[in-house]
Order: sequence, then C-alpha cells, then structure tokens
Amino acid sequence: MTDPVRLLLVEDNEANAYLARYVLEAEGFEVEWVADGQQALDAAAARRPDLVLMDLRMPVLDGFEATRRLKADAALCDVPVLAMSAQALPAEKARALAAGCAAHIDKPVDVATLAAQVRAWLK
Repeated sequence: MTDPVRLLLVEDNEANAYLARYVLEAEGFEVEWVADGQQALDAAAARRPDLVLMDLRMPVLDGFEATRRLKADAALCDVPVLAMSAQALPAEKARALAAGCAAHIDKPVDVATLAAQVRAWLK
C-alpha cells in the first residue's frame, strides 16, 4: 500500500477551501487546510507536502511571501506551489511565477481544471 499524496491547501476563504478540499479528496488526495501563509510554513515544516495550493491574497502572510520562503527552504524548495487567485491579470500571474509558483489557477476554480493541474504537477 502506498502513502496517499499529501496536498497543503492554503486558503483564507472557508467556502473556497471547502470546495477545493471536496474536489481534491474525491480525487483521492490527502488535503491539509490552513488559512494563511504563516500557517502554511509551519504545516509544511511539520509534515512535508507533495504539492501546495497557495491563495495569494491572505491576512498574516500573503501567498507571495509564503511561496518565497518555502522556495528558500532547502527541505521544501522542490515542492511545487500552484497559485490560486481571482486576480487573473497577467501582472498578477507574472508576480506569482516570480515568487516561485509553478503555475496559476484562476478563481473561481473550475473543478476539472483544478484536479488536472494538480495531477500534472505531481508527475
């Protein structure tokens, strides 16, 4: 028996988090949900995820800075981080990529796209 794929979902909006968890858990992923970037850093240090889904606009520590810090950590720098944001403008996407995100998923999230993106980046 293999270990389940662990995803860290970083999302401050409870409704968005519920939808993403529902979709991803139905796909067979183990999902840990935290509500801000600092909680994401703490959770990732405690239990290394296979992939991080990172909201960009959050209180405490935003997704841009949380991603930069994850990528600066030698133990976590190879974990793919997928940005999720309603700010789908090219400048926002470029800023996410510059922070270290591998890709950007637009909100509201299309469930098929979310699952496909996660699977693609886990390969």
